[in-house]
Amino acid sequence: MVLTVDHHVHHRGVLAQPVRVLLMLPACVAGVVLVLRGGVFVWAAPGAVVLVALFSLWPVRRGTPTDRVFLVMSTFTQKYWVLDFLQRLHRSLDRKGLDLVLKVPDRDHDAAALAHDLRRVLTTRSGYVGGVVWPTELSRSRPDLLEFCAEVALPVVFTDMEPFEDESDYPDNTAFVGYRAEDLGEEAGRWLVGHLRRCGVRSPHVLIVASHEHPDRQNRCADLLRAEFDGISITVDDTCDFRRARAHDAVQAHIRSSGKPLDAVFCTSDDMALGAVDAIRADASPNTSDTVVVGIDGIPEALNLITSALSPLRATAVQDTHRLAECAVEVLQKMLEQRRTPKRTILKPQVFHTPWTSEIA
Repeated sequence: MVLTVDHHVHHRGVLAQPVRVLLMLPACVAGVVLVLRGGVFVWAAPGAVVLVALFSLWPVRRGTPTDRVFLVMSTFTQKYWVLDFLQRLHRSLDRKGLDLVLKVPDRDHDAAALAHDLRRVLTTRSGYVGGVVWPTELSRSRPDLLEFCAEVALPVVFTDMEPFEDESDYPDNTAFVGYRAEDLGEEAGRWLVGHLRRCGVRSPHVLIVASHEHPDRQNRCADLLRAEFDGISITVDDTCDFRRARAHDAVQAHIRSSGKPLDAVFCTSDDMALGAVDAIRADASPNTSDTVVVGIDGIPEALNLITSALSPLRATAVQDTHRLAECAVEVLQKMLEQRRTPKRTILKPQVFHTPWTSEIA
C-alpha cells in the first residue's frame, strides 16, 4: 500500500508570460535596427523573428511539484504511537516544502515485507530526494538495507531501531535518529526500582510483557531489577507482539496460574500496558490489589490514565514523537545540503509518572 500526502504546489519565482514578452521587445527592436543598417545579413532577419517568437511563446512552467521523501515502515498496526509520529513527520516535512510518500508493510515486523517496500522505492528512486526507514528483524534485513542504501544513492535516515552495531558500519549516505531500546528499558526499570523500594517490597514478583522486537527493552529492565533485588522473581513473556489483546491474555493467564501477589507488570509498549490494565481490572483480587503497571511510549491514553492515578498504570518511558520527527527531518535536511551530519543522534527518554511519585536518579 502506498499513501501519498498531498501538499500545495510551491511556486519558485518563474516569470509569467506577459513579462517574458515585454523583456523580448528590446531584443526585437535591436534586431530590426541592425538589419536596416546592414549590420547583419538580411536573410537572418526572418530567422531571428522566428526564434524570438518561439522563445516568447514557449510554454511557461508556472510551478514545480514539491520534492518527495519516502517513509518505509516496518509496522503500522501499533496505531497510537505510529500514527502520532507519522502526523508529526508529515508536518515537519511540509514546513520545508517536502511531500511524504508512505510505504505500509503487508505484515508487521517482517523482513520480507520490508525488503519488498525497499525494492518498490528503488523502482521510482528518481522521484525522491531522500527518505526515512524503520528497520526490523535486523539479522535478516541488514543485507537488504545495505544493498538498498548503495543502490538508492540518496540520503536515508533510520529510526525506531539502530540497523548497525557500529558507526563504521553505516553507509556514507545514512544516519540514525531515535531512542535506544536499552535506554527506554533502563528508565522504566529505574522508576520501578524506586517504586518497589518506597513500598517496602524486598523480594518482588514481576511480570515482563514484551515482544521479540526491541528485546533490549525487556533485557535491560530485567538486568537492572535483578541487580537491585536479591530475591526477585521475574517472568518474561515476549510473545505479545506489541498487541493490547495479547498482553491482556498473557497477564490474565499469569495471574490465574501464579497464585501469589503480583507486584509489578512491565510492558515494553503502552498498548500492551493498557492490555495489562484491562486484565488486572477484570481479575481483581488480593494478589493484584497493589500491582503497578509500567509502559513505554507515552501515548495519550496511557498519559491520561497515569495522570488520573485511578488505574494500575503508574509510569511510562516516553518516546517524544514531536522531538523524534523534528530531529529526523533536521538530519535529513543537513544530508540533503551535504552538511556535516553525525551518524547517530540519540534522544534521551523521560519518565512520565503519577504526580506524587518521584524518579530515581
